[in-house]
Amino acid sequence: MKVVGGKTARVVAGDIVRDITARELDRLPAESELLKKYKVSRPSLREALRMLEVHGVITLKPGPGGGAIVNRIAGEQFATSSSLYFHLLGLTLRDLLKTRLHLEPLMARLAAEAVSAGTPWTELDNAAENSSVADDHSNFHLSVAEFAGDPVLVLIGHAVRDITVDIFNEERVPSLGDQLAISHSQIRDAIARGSAAKAEKLMRGHLEEYVTLLETNYPHLLNQIIDWG
Repeated sequence: MKVVGGKTARVVAGDIVRDITARELDRLPAESELLKKYKVSRPSLREALRMLEVHGVITLKPGPGGGAIVNRIAGEQFATSSSLYFHLLGLTLRDLLKTRLHLEPLMARLAAEAVSAGTPWTELDNAAENSSVADDHSNFHLSVAEFAGDPVLVLIGHAVRDITVDIFNEERVPSLGDQLAISHSQIRDAIARGSAAKAEKLMRGHLEEYVTLLETNYPHLLNQIIDWG
């Protein structure tokens, strides 16, 4: 990616990211080593590190044993970054749910196609770190996304899901899964049989029912602009 104006800190941040990927680093070297390697001033290096911290690439820990710890990049970090742009664009929870209606039926189809191609369906254990009222609905959807195997779709799907779940947790929205006519079990069975068209159709219907329930019981949430954070 071309850096407009060649700003030093942004260039250094890019170099650090490339080194993290190429060398599979879990921690960056000491500041003195970084200054020597990248041949920049201390202020420019520190600005580059702050950029990476803001984007969730590293965590800066002070004191003995601290330093720049490389984070495992996942949907949570992507969700945090994305939510800033969603907020600036005035996007709402309704917009995110529309995206899920496009993405998740496709991922259900891809998961079923993987089964029909010979990969046994295994629902992954995606229990959230912090159990919440929304987890029982979202964990199954994460399992389908990950099994589908498209890393870009998974990243986007995780981010959209994480933002949605955060809103539901803040508003204490209870699980609505038991009120849906199309259940996870039905979708799961279609995927396990490798029935791609049926899995896609069931997932779409399941999500449409979910949105309808939200429209009925929590209409104010759907028009809430995505917050950053």
